[in-house]
Amino acid sequence: MRLTWKDAVTTVTMAVITALYVAYVQGVDVLFISGARWTAGAILLLGAAGGCAMGSADELYQGPRTAAVRTYTAIISVVGATALVAALVALITGNAIALAILFYGVAAMWLMATVRHALPGPTDFSGRDHHEVIGPEEVRRH
Repeated sequence: MRLTWKDAVTTVTMAVITALYVAYVQGVDVLFISGARWTAGAILLLGAAGGCAMGSADELYQGPRTAAVRTYTAIISVVGATALVAALVALITGNAIALAILFYGVAAMWLMATVRHALPGPTDFSGRDHHEVIGPEEVRRH
């Protein structure tokens, strides 16, 4: 795979989320991040709008369901579910630990997705176009 404009949008979104969380941890009194509830709400909204909405999970299901794809899907699903539960706990109780779990969960999902996009994907040589490039003499015989 390769990085796209969507990865740039999610990186900017993650930078904003990081700035909000650092401001909260440092005790900066800014509108909408004065407490754990407000910060959790902002991270949840930014993560949904700038992260999930820009996602490309459909690419995982277009190719073969290899063990690596199934493992990646399972890990990122568990991290995402954990972050969502932490967000709900932080919104309801204002718990700073739940907010930290939310932040680090969102950061882990961003990192995993960005690394997956940056690494080259598996090569599929089953198509005709690949066959013509690999063995043009074989194509001429048929």
